[in-house]
Amino acid sequence: MKRKYVLRSDLVGYVGVDIGGQNTRVGTILPNGRLKLISFSTQPKFSDQIEMLSNAIKELGVSKIKRIGIGSPGPLDWRRAFVFDTPNLPWKNVSFKLLEKRLNIDVLLDNDANVAGLGEATLGAGRGKRIVAGFTLGTGIGYFHIIDGRIYHGSLDVEAGHQILDPNGPRCNCGQNGCLEAFTSATGILHRYGVPPHELEDEKAWDEVAFRLAQGLVNIAVHTSAEVLILCGGMLARGEMLLKPLRRYYEQMLKVYPKRYRPKVLPAKLGDKAGVYGAIVLAHVGHAGV
Repeated sequence: MKRKYVLRSDLVGYVGVDIGGQNTRVGTILPNGRLKLISFSTQPKFSDQIEMLSNAIKELGVSKIKRIGIGSPGPLDWRRAFVFDTPNLPWKNVSFKLLEKRLNIDVLLDNDANVAGLGEATLGAGRGKRIVAGFTLGTGIGYFHIIDGRIYHGSLDVEAGHQILDPNGPRCNCGQNGCLEAFTSATGILHRYGVPPHELEDEKAWDEVAFRLAQGLVNIAVHTSAEVLILCGGMLARGEMLLKPLRRYYEQMLKVYPKRYRPKVLPAKLGDKAGVYGAIVLAHVGHAGV
């Protein structure tokens, strides 16, 4: 089955929202193919967030909005556009259906890692591939799995950042021991080495992080048989300090596939705009079965 490309011209008229703990970005693709962005500080009160979102969407100047896609930290229920009590936002049990009612425009919500991955799969490093998976490397470890240009959720959502690499390993915020996130997230690195990733200069420490991340990637490769594995997030700014040992360990560990069928590990191409692009794509393609 040949993958159909999503063209930027297909995305005109859709709006994407990328919600972070500090900032919210709202964007749309203009008829000339360029991305128009508006940013504002994420609001402590959800009612104020809806007000700011509504104003920013109107400010984009889209004459007829077809649908709105939103990427948000979870946990959330994408079917109901509902965000539960999330540690990364000051809201508790809120619904983005309020924005839908306010603007009279359909709204789709998904986990921010899924949405960033969707952006990379369709417009970035995974463009043209049918099966794309990967991790977002940040405060936590997010996971995404994209099949034929749609987000795969399973019954709720796939939490591969919480695969257990060592049951005797460090405690994770999720309550388990030895999760990939406990070893390789910014939070995990701070706890284990005493400094955040952007200050960590110890090559041995980065070798340890790369080893654990390679374990996680190999597990994903053999469970999904993806065509490509993509890494997103600010930790990629450390460049070869992380990527050189990561590539070495990944090649050493993954032996079950002939070399030509081993999924390549690629850095993201869309940078910090992956979330906005992915939200716009989500608005266009919808959820599987929606």
